[in-house]
Amino acid sequence: MRNCKVKLAVTEQEIQEALSLRRQVFVEEQHLFDATDEDEHDEESFFINAWKTESILMGTVRCYPDQEDPFVWWGGRLAVRAEYRLRGIGVYLIEAAVEEMKLRRVRRFLAQVQQQNVKLFEKLGWVTVGDVFWVCDHPHQIMEANLHVYDAPNRKRRQRLVQD
Repeated sequence: MRNCKVKLAVTEQEIQEALSLRRQVFVEEQHLFDATDEDEHDEESFFINAWKTESILMGTVRCYPDQEDPFVWWGGRLAVRAEYRLRGIGVYLIEAAVEEMKLRRVRRFLAQVQQQNVKLFEKLGWVTVGDVFWVCDHPHQIMEANLHVYDAPNRKRRQRLVQD
């Protein structure tokens, strides 16, 4: 999508915008949580936001370290404003999170993904880990990113982008 800027949230306002969008998607729209989707991981998380302009947040995702292994990180709470869905914003956020994990040299990057989004993650090279589990009456799947091997289709796409 044109005019999409994906970047780490660095100011308190950018973080609050991310939390507000998550609340809108997971509490008000999907009813996954009663009052808030915030949890114990938010304090140690960083957020990646996708902006249309400096004042219009289209999507967000958070990343945080595993509590037992500092070389394992988790992604989650991927939220895209309804009017920007099906425009690739989620893909941009997922790819940005994977790139950030590569920069941080983590060993594993996992995510709890709503079941209806598993195919999207698989198209991006992620694999399922374990069985389906339930969060607030919604099926979820743990997925793992491939942090170390480029697959041929993505490498070709990257080469085309560089040539264009």
